[in-house]
Amino acid sequence: MSKPDESLDLCSVKTFAELSGVSVEEAINWVDSKTIPSMKLADFRMVNLARLRADLEKGKTEFKEGDYAHV
Repeated sequence: MSKPDESLDLCSVKTFAELSGVSVEEAINWVDSKTIPSMKLADFRMVNLARLRADLEKGKTEFKEGDYAHV
């Protein structure tokens, strides 16, 4: 069994947009509206792929504005 790639726990909003096939502006809107999990690292806002992956593995299928307001 292969181990998940732990190097992809965080990524820039731009990289997330490219990987997801959406515009950078749309990805920024998702982060700003707390629709996807993110965290601040130094002066950069990063998408928290580890949290997103964990939620998807638990069966999360819908992402709505404010889902990650508590983060």
